[in-house]
Amino acid sequence: MSSQGSPPLGPSAQTDTLNIGGMHCAACVARAEKALQAVPGVQAAVVNLATRQARVTYAPDQAGPEQLQQAITAAGYIFEGLVEEAIQPGLRPGEAAELRLWELRFWLALGLSLPIFLGSMVHALPHWLGVSEQAVFIFLFILTTPVLFFCGAPFLVGAYKAARHGATDMNTLISLGTSAAYIYSLVATFSPGLLSSQGVTPAVYYDTTAMIITFILLGRWMEARVRGRASEAIQRLLTLAPPVARVRRGGQEQDIPLNQIRLGDLVIVRPGEKIAVDGVVEEGASSVDESMLTGESLPVAKAIGDEVWGATLNKMGALVFRATRIGGDTFLAQIIRLVQEAQTAKAPIQRLADKVASVFVPIVLALAALTFLIWWGWGPPPAFSRAVMSLVAVLIIACPCALGLATPTAVMVGTGRGAELGILIRGGEPLEQAHRLTRVVFDKTGTLTRGKPVVTDIIPYRGQSAEQVLALGSALEKRSEHPLAEALVQRAQELDLTLPELTNFQAQAGLGVRAQVAGQIILVGSSRFLSREHISLEPVQADLERLSRQGRSTILIAADNQLLGLIAVADTIKPGASETVAALQRLGLEVLMLSGDNRQTAQAVARQAGISEVLAEVLPADKAAKIRELQQQGQVVAMVGDGINDAPALAQADIGIALGTGTDVALEAADITLLRDDLTAIPQAIALSRQMMRIIRQNLFWAFFYNLIALPVAAGALYPLWGWQLNPALAAASMAMSSVSVVTNSLRLRRFAVN
Repeated sequence: MSSQGSPPLGPSAQTDTLNIGGMHCAACVARAEKALQAVPGVQAAVVNLATRQARVTYAPDQAGPEQLQQAITAAGYIFEGLVEEAIQPGLRPGEAAELRLWELRFWLALGLSLPIFLGSMVHALPHWLGVSEQAVFIFLFILTTPVLFFCGAPFLVGAYKAARHGATDMNTLISLGTSAAYIYSLVATFSPGLLSSQGVTPAVYYDTTAMIITFILLGRWMEARVRGRASEAIQRLLTLAPPVARVRRGGQEQDIPLNQIRLGDLVIVRPGEKIAVDGVVEEGASSVDESMLTGESLPVAKAIGDEVWGATLNKMGALVFRATRIGGDTFLAQIIRLVQEAQTAKAPIQRLADKVASVFVPIVLALAALTFLIWWGWGPPPAFSRAVMSLVAVLIIACPCALGLATPTAVMVGTGRGAELGILIRGGEPLEQAHRLTRVVFDKTGTLTRGKPVVTDIIPYRGQSAEQVLALGSALEKRSEHPLAEALVQRAQELDLTLPELTNFQAQAGLGVRAQVAGQIILVGSSRFLSREHISLEPVQADLERLSRQGRSTILIAADNQLLGLIAVADTIKPGASETVAALQRLGLEVLMLSGDNRQTAQAVARQAGISEVLAEVLPADKAAKIRELQQQGQVVAMVGDGINDAPALAQADIGIALGTGTDVALEAADITLLRDDLTAIPQAIALSRQMMRIIRQNLFWAFFYNLIALPVAAGALYPLWGWQLNPALAAASMAMSSVSVVTNSLRLRRFAVN
């Protein structure tokens, strides 16, 4: 299972998720993680740039939220509180304020940058206005100063905080680049003689400072907006539950807010209304649309005693149910919590980006300094000015932001889309394992099959009808405790058959039953039972052998030593089982079936599902060992199951896939949970995982490729060939768009469609 390799947690370990503000690149993530991991008692800390959250596991007797807050603040970031159990829809306050501030700073910077740009580019402007060139320089200085120190304040403050802790990040590069251009222009404006004395013609680059900040602000604003779209799936889940519910208390009905519902309350749901919380139906009958939670499009019939889930839609009749789970315990809240945990988790592939980011900024600083020295020492005139502009371009174009966003945004969008489809993927590690899968192993009973025997064949003899045979068999089996008896009785009820009266009922354990019906002695049981009663089975031997090969159990019915009929019962495969197996095989996966049944029965079921390889007669305790054997052969194995006895095998497998109808133990052991009892969701889950992995690889490739190409170009690699030197403002635009492109590419997962 994907959790192998995780750090061992103490028996009293506690895990909290923190909201963190002020992070903008992979270097920020590394610094925040390092600060949290340094807190005594912290056992593990994972910071996610896309969600701006940290998931921290710690010993509560050594650390607590206060210590974690102090670590975040000391690292130069903003502690925005713990993620509460009662999750509210919409952006958290810190995110909403940040988005508004990025927008304000951008529009102000743009409004000031346009005249700065025109004043710098139109060289005849002093002549047209009848003023000196220095007067124009002073005017540009006045406009640029608020752009740098107000609009660009987040970058300057961020760089200062990083420097205080002996660290560097994206803010360091932006601040150094914009400040270098600003200070050079400042000297040219107010002390031009200093430059002239060195043989440098005074020139100003206020437009470089202003346009760099404007482009980067645009990128940050767009990135924040796009990040909000990335979390839309969670937001839609959060808004599913109705804000109020009608509750019957003390014989009176009243509408109350959702958070005031108490356990045991009787909740009334009229047709067309959403169910508020989880509960059990006490009155009425209806059909409920559960697609918003499970992805299942067909409504589910509900009657007294059935469970209902909060946020589902009551379609037809009125229901009264008793609340059994409220608040953070509801099925919807558990889904949201699992998705958020998955979004906070870090995929192993991100470790490469983290390692690069940890040394990226110092390398860029060194490259920028080397670029400046080369241009100043060997560049064409004006060498100093060209050196300054190349230094600024190198500092600005580097982008660890894209590296930091490459993986978490894809995981964030993909897991959200999966939740909408009824597929819960627990974080980044199962993604990589799904990409490498070679085999999928299905448990048989309750997973590939319905887990409940049904009548499959009724073969009458001696002029009897199928209904007569079934009615006789059901009349006797109704009093039997044999596991197959219920299948006969259920089928008779479905056909609305009238069962004959019987007397002198006798049961023989493990064999069959006998009784008198209308003066006749009726026997119902196995072939062994009828043989002991000296009833010849030779006329039906061919039918018995054929049904046995098909893995079906047989029940024989006889009257007065004459065989009247045969009923076959089997645990049939679920709808869509064969289509699921075929879809997995088209994905290049080998499919196996694991069963505790005898080989003949197991192989019969496997043939119906289209599975050629069967591991039969496997005891529950040995299932995990069989998975381990496959792994030792070099296979990457997914295990699909639903029961308690499947939990060890789910945990042993590289990926455990649990059906949502299964037990809580199985769901806890699984890496991928399907919220609906639909086998066709399994290939969908694997296809979604593979698509997420493709997006992550694309994001990381372009993030690395961008820097591999952009840095040499910014340093001037193209100048010897074509005499072209990169404008720092273009470098800023390129850097800003690289982050936006990574997030936008991840958003393609929102359109993942079920084939």
